[in-house]
Amino acid sequence: MVEAVGLVDVKATARDNPEGKGPQRTLRTITGALDPSARYRVKSVETKRTSSRPLAPFITSSLQIAAANQLGFTTQRTMRAAQQLYEGIAIPGEGQVGLITYMRTDATALSAEALTQIRGFIESRFGEPYLPEKANIYTSSNKDAQEAHEAIRPTDISRRPEDLREALTDEQFKLYSLIWSRTVACQMTPAQWDATAVMFERADKPTGAVVRATGRTLVFDGFLKVLGVQATDEQTLPTLGEGQAFGAFSIEPQQKFQSPPPRYTEASLVKTLEAEGIGRPSTYASIISVIQERKYVEQLDRRFYATDLGEVVTDKLVEAFKDLMDVGYTRAMEAQLDEIEDKGADWQKMLERFYGGFRRSLDIASDTMTHAKAEAQPAIYKCPKCGSPTCYRFGKNGRFLSCTTYPECDYAAPITRDGRPLLPERVDMVCPDDGSDMELRNSRFGPFLASVNFPHTKFVINLDKKEGVKLPTPPALEVDVPCPKCGAALNLRMGKRGPWLGCSKFPKCRGRLAWTALDEEKQAALSKQLTAHEKAHPPVVLKRRDGRVIAEGTPVAELLIPGGLAELEIHPDALAAKSDAENKPATVVAAPAAAPEKAPALRN
Repeated sequence: MVEAVGLVDVKATARDNPEGKGPQRTLRTITGALDPSARYRVKSVETKRTSSRPLAPFITSSLQIAAANQLGFTTQRTMRAAQQLYEGIAIPGEGQVGLITYMRTDATALSAEALTQIRGFIESRFGEPYLPEKANIYTSSNKDAQEAHEAIRPTDISRRPEDLREALTDEQFKLYSLIWSRTVACQMTPAQWDATAVMFERADKPTGAVVRATGRTLVFDGFLKVLGVQATDEQTLPTLGEGQAFGAFSIEPQQKFQSPPPRYTEASLVKTLEAEGIGRPSTYASIISVIQERKYVEQLDRRFYATDLGEVVTDKLVEAFKDLMDVGYTRAMEAQLDEIEDKGADWQKMLERFYGGFRRSLDIASDTMTHAKAEAQPAIYKCPKCGSPTCYRFGKNGRFLSCTTYPECDYAAPITRDGRPLLPERVDMVCPDDGSDMELRNSRFGPFLASVNFPHTKFVINLDKKEGVKLPTPPALEVDVPCPKCGAALNLRMGKRGPWLGCSKFPKCRGRLAWTALDEEKQAALSKQLTAHEKAHPPVVLKRRDGRVIAEGTPVAELLIPGGLAELEIHPDALAAKSDAENKPATVVAAPAAAPEKAPALRN
C-alpha cells in the first residue's frame, strides 16, 4: 500500500510494546524514501454548504460542563460563583443586583420577556442578518427534567460583561461572560460553512491509490459573532479544479489503534450523571465533591482515577447490595416515586418491597464486613529486612508493600498505582543538622527531603507545589500581645512587607492584628525583641556536597544523584516463575520520590 501511494525502498520493522495489550503489543514502523516521480491528479472536488446551529442556553449540567472545559473550573467552583451572581453583586450606582437567574435548573426554556429583550439587543447590536425570523426554541433531551425554572441567563442582557468588569472578581467575570455569551448566541442565526472534499488519484502510474483531503471555510459567522470560532484541526484548502496535477512532498505512514474510553473528567462525569438520571442539578457538584473528600477517587491531570479505598468500598458494596448499586436503581426509584405522586400508588407497599430485601442484605453485609479483613495479594519483591516474600496489604491510606511475616517483621513501603515500591533516592545535599547525606522520601502527605538517619535525625525539608525546595522558616516569636479573636498570645514574624502579628493558636484561630494598631513605644520594644530573636535563629542555609548554596525553589529533580536510587530484589520464588514467563532481569529499580518511615539501605 505504501509503495502504491509513492514510497520507495520501503522497510518495515516491528518491536514489542510491554505496556500494550492485544494488537497494541506490537508496534510497527514503516520507513522509505519519497518517489520523486510520484504525481497526483485532482479526481473530484465536492463543496457543500453546511450550517451549525447555536446551542441551547445553559442549564445546571451544561454550565458545569462548559465551565470545566473552557474555564478549567471545578463543579464546586462553578456553583459557588453562580450562587454569588444570583444572590447579587454591588454595582456602582445601582446597589446590590442579581445578575443571573436561578442556577439550579434543568429547563432550556426562556421567558417571553427575556426573548423579547435578547432579540431586541441582537437587532440593535448586530443587525438583521444575525436575527432569525422567529425566536429559537429549545427542548430538553432529558425525559426526567422537571423544568421548574427557566434556563440560566442574565437578568438584564444589556449588562454586558465588559461593563461590569470592575464590580466582579476574575472568577465571577469569567462565568458571567460565559453565561451572557451563550444566552445571546442561542437566539442568533446559524453559522454557514463551505465544506470541501477533494479526491486525488495517482497520475504517473495506475497504482489505484486514491487519497482524500477535507476542509471547510466559514462563509457567515452567525452566532459565532458572539462566541468566536473555536480552533480546530480542520484545514483550509486552496481553490482546486479537476485535472490539476501535484507532486507529493511528504508521506508519513502511521500505525493507529482504537483508543479505550477516556477516564472521566468533572465535565464528562456530570454529563453521565445527567444521562443516567443519577442525582439532580442541585446535587451534581456535591456528589463529585464527596467522592473526592472521602478519598474514593483522585484527580490526576484533571481526570478521575479510583483509589485503592474506592475500589475496595465499591467491590464490597456491589457484593452486598447488588441491586442497590446498579446504575438503573436511582432511575427506577424515581419512577416509583412519580407513580406515588401522579397516580396515587400505594407508598407503603413500595417501602415494604424495598425494605424486605434491603434489610436481609444489610444484616448479611453488617456481619461479613465487620469480620472481614482486607485480602493480602502476593508481590514479587524480597523483604530487605528478613528475606521473606512480600505482599500487598490494604491500610487506612491505601495499599502498601508489606512483609508476609508481619507482625514478626514490620517492613512496609508505600507503592505507586501500578504496585512498584516507592523507595528513597539520594540527593546532592548535606543535612545542616548532623552533616549526613540527604535523600528524597515520600509520605501520605507527599514527597519531602530528610536525612539518611531519619527519623533519629528529625531535620526535614518540604517541597512546594512544583516540587521545588522550600527553606525552613525560623520559629515565630511569641509576644505579650493578646489575639483580638481568642485572647491567646500573638506570634511576631518578619514578612515581605514588614513585621506582622498572627495568633499562636493557628490554624485553630486565624486572628491577626495590624502592626500599625500598636503604639510607637510598643512597636519599638517588639522590634528589638524580634531582632534579637532573628540573631538567635539565623536562616537555614542548604548546601550541596561541594559546598555550593542551594537556592529556595531549586527543583528537586536537579539534586538527584545518578545511581542513588534504592532497589528491591525480586524474591527467588517469584523470580523463577517470572523468568519462565517473560525472562526479565532479577532486580527492579523502584520509582523515585518516596519511602516509608523505615527504609532499606541504598545499593550503590
